[in-house]
Amino acid sequence: MPSSRLMNSGAVGSLVVAVACLVSSSCCHASTVAWKGSMITHKLQPAYSNGRRRIPFTTFHEEWEESKLEAKQQPDYKKVVDCSLAYNILRGSFLRIASDLSGGTPLETIKCQTTVTKDNMQEAIQNILKEGGFWSLWAGTPSRTVEGALLGALFMVGSSITKKRLLAMGASPFVAALSAGTVGGVAQALVMTPAGMIFTSLNVNRGKKGHENDNAITVARRIMKEKGPLGLYYGMGPMCMRQASNWASRSGFTEIARTNLKMSKYGVLGEIGSGIIGGVGSTWNTPIETIRVLMQKDVSQGKNTKPFMQYWHDIVEDQGYAGLFRGWTPRTIQAVWQTVFMVVVPNMLGI
Repeated sequence: MPSSRLMNSGAVGSLVVAVACLVSSSCCHASTVAWKGSMITHKLQPAYSNGRRRIPFTTFHEEWEESKLEAKQQPDYKKVVDCSLAYNILRGSFLRIASDLSGGTPLETIKCQTTVTKDNMQEAIQNILKEGGFWSLWAGTPSRTVEGALLGALFMVGSSITKKRLLAMGASPFVAALSAGTVGGVAQALVMTPAGMIFTSLNVNRGKKGHENDNAITVARRIMKEKGPLGLYYGMGPMCMRQASNWASRSGFTEIARTNLKMSKYGVLGEIGSGIIGGVGSTWNTPIETIRVLMQKDVSQGKNTKPFMQYWHDIVEDQGYAGLFRGWTPRTIQAVWQTVFMVVVPNMLGI
């Protein structure tokens, strides 16, 4: 209990520090990227592509001269927000911890329960509350807080650097968002695999005899004793696939909704709506997550793991293809929740 309180105090402290940095403009400064010249091509493109009517030379010449004059009046460079590494680390940590404490952790607990059992979402919630009470929905919060701080920092640093560099090189917003999500997701997997192993073990063994006093430290020690240090990284392959596809999809679908569907013009509601589309669209990879949970469940129970495709075939044989999508509902809600915090908010902040 004391260690739990200490960890939770640390989480609150992290939130306070990050909030202070979020509202401080001194953490960022303006930098520039080359900009002049793109305006002429953009303005005259409709003239070149208009195949239904002939454009008189005098009209074209007037538009060309007008475009050159407007381009001369534009600055040579466009200002972009460039934040320090420390600021991005704090900002990413804050956003991820906030998403976990405000709903992400309970949703992860419910998702884990529905994946390893045959409970639906409502049955999973009832069984969790019956076994451990309301606060058992936040089981593993101390380790989840540490994990969230590291995951948020890694994602924000990796994705923001990638996105900024690609945009400066002339990539489209969609390509930049897709690549940023992929890099940020793979970076997260380095921390998320052992953290996910511990979290899965705490949920799978909750209430079982011999596991009454389990916590993050005892679980990590037991796994390393049985499987060695690399035992914490069982499921690394599925985790990398899941995280890369997760955040690439979340960022990519969100950007499509913002730009192609033009939802960003509706302000905050449009941005949140884009995040909902991105979150829901990212759950196509639920089978990868299902297999990751089952693989780490076997490790937490001292069993030998199977190849990825063996889990796939076993699930389909036992439950049909629908079994690969167990836990889809809580996972979809969680995906939307995390996308709003980790994609929508940074977009609104201009990251």
